[in-house]
Amino acid sequence: MSETNAAVPDGWAITTVARVGAVRLGRQRSPDRITGKFATKYIRAANITAAGLDLSDVLEMDFSPTERETFRLLPGDVLLAEASGSADQVGRAAIWQGEIPTCCFQNTIIRVRPHAVLAEYALIVFRYMAESGAFAEAARGVGIQHLGASRLAGMPFPLPPMAEQQRIVDEVGRRLTELAAAREALESALTRTIEQDRLILEAAVTGTLVEPEATLSVREGRPFEPATALLSRVQADQDRSLFSNIDQDSLEITAPPGWAFSYVGEVGEVRLGRQRAPKFERGENPTPYLRAANITADGLNLTDVLQMDFTADERRVYELQVGDIVMTEASGSSAHVGRSALWQGEIAGCCFQNTVIRFRPRASSPDYAFLVFRHMAGSGIFAGAARGVGIQHLGASRLASLEFPLPPSAEQDRIVEEAKARLDASHDQRGVVQASLARLVDMQRELSAAAVAGRLVPQRHGDEPAEKLLERLGPPPELSRPLLTAKENVVTKSPRRVRQKPQSVRTLSEVLAEANRPLSMPELFVAADYDRDSASDVEQFYIQLRNELGRTIEAADDAPENAQVELRNAS
Repeated sequence: MSETNAAVPDGWAITTVARVGAVRLGRQRSPDRITGKFATKYIRAANITAAGLDLSDVLEMDFSPTERETFRLLPGDVLLAEASGSADQVGRAAIWQGEIPTCCFQNTIIRVRPHAVLAEYALIVFRYMAESGAFAEAARGVGIQHLGASRLAGMPFPLPPMAEQQRIVDEVGRRLTELAAAREALESALTRTIEQDRLILEAAVTGTLVEPEATLSVREGRPFEPATALLSRVQADQDRSLFSNIDQDSLEITAPPGWAFSYVGEVGEVRLGRQRAPKFERGENPTPYLRAANITADGLNLTDVLQMDFTADERRVYELQVGDIVMTEASGSSAHVGRSALWQGEIAGCCFQNTVIRFRPRASSPDYAFLVFRHMAGSGIFAGAARGVGIQHLGASRLASLEFPLPPSAEQDRIVEEAKARLDASHDQRGVVQASLARLVDMQRELSAAAVAGRLVPQRHGDEPAEKLLERLGPPPELSRPLLTAKENVVTKSPRRVRQKPQSVRTLSEVLAEANRPLSMPELFVAADYDRDSASDVEQFYIQLRNELGRTIEAADDAPENAQVELRNAS
């Protein structure tokens, strides 16, 4: 929290989290805690999202009546995710509003019970700590990053006077409401640009985007070749036809003047790529090849193009040419099947794998065919044609049998030109909206930073200063470690974990004196007779450590984790 370490406004104080609220780690979950005897709902880290609490999946385990008193959530408690696989997700925070009666919390949660701070202001500070990277910097661990109750308790906390806290909370709430309204408007605008693209593509393939070539040719007195004649000419050049004797009346869509509704396989060549196999990984002809992962919603991504062996004959079959259209043959989501891109010869001699279908136009221009395939993907035609369980496959034969709306050649060119102009304009609009949405994220971070640095609302001289507030309220009440009754112990703990605590708890300085040497944190924990499987013991150890550190004991080294501690030199 670099900004909060700087000078703070008059009346503010830089204190610690532990000074403004009681910090406690939740209770550990284990199989012997699930007997049903004292079944209690509990919150875990998965229930805290960036948007707040998600209570759609709340689990249960046993909390004895005594444990419920310790771990029960009360309205106004601030909950933080103690750990995450990603450091920037550690410390996600939310306020408990009493949504579930008699609800407790697990040790993947740290609870801060406000004492000298408003819960809503504490939430602003914690969210700023997350956004600024303070929590990520404090987290420790390999794989799973842990914030830790003790580390959170010792983190600096910028504390304004109580009255100013309320003014900050009110102003942040007002501005966040404005930002939410702006986000809603921008997301609506973004949706409209996507719908706009869909309508442009639909108009392009249904003959309503530009004036029909048949009408234009008659008016200008020039020759006109309908699409049916174009198809016949292409078929004659091919010496064969995949689909012969097309019955236009049998097709679902009425063709505009001069158009023909054919099939994909009639308009161009459809081919599935070559299968990848271990025997092709090495060979005399290492060849770059395209796979489905290289075709994204934004076009081709050629940053990671693999190679395998293609013989000279195979290259003649599978080599991509300028004007080919490549599309994904399969996906885990039917909505992503058939993502397409236009090949412009980006990599010389590149072939393609069988996760990709290649369409090589004959009766259609490449650019017009690309519009048709984008329409098929966006309108759900590809999704409807895909088959499979888990992985949805489009298949070369199914693609070839799909209807293809074919305009006259000259009309194809005019459609492409008009569609490109409109789609480019829509793309520019979408870019402006997306930039504005990204700016909203920055504005929210700037709002949090201003709030915790005292720049959001003016200070008032009549407010009780934070230092006096802390002095008047004193430290947060310590939550004592509950002792289970024998009856509760039998139900909630397995026999092997039952142990008798000493009648009097030794101080950590006494433990160090008895050891007569510095001890690491784990060694000190065990030597002080704390139970590592007890969340209460873990919490009590760190409370005791915080109380004695700097008074009777001190750090013996500067290690960031498991530092050694020793008796403080009286001199």
